[in-house]
Amino acid sequence: MADSPSRFDATDLGPGPVAHPGMPRWVKVFGIVAGSALLVAFVLMHTIGGGMGGH
Repeated sequence: MADSPSRFDATDLGPGPVAHPGMPRWVKVFGIVAGSALLVAFVLMHTIGGGMGGH
């Protein structure tokens, strides 16, 4: 029975490097910055009085 494969082999280090799923960090940061800039511009336009063409 010494030749039977064991469930855990000390030389087996796993399937290799795991790829990180999802979007890269720079895409998320860019989206947050762009969204924040649009929100600030929207609020400023409406507080100054130039937003929505007088609606």
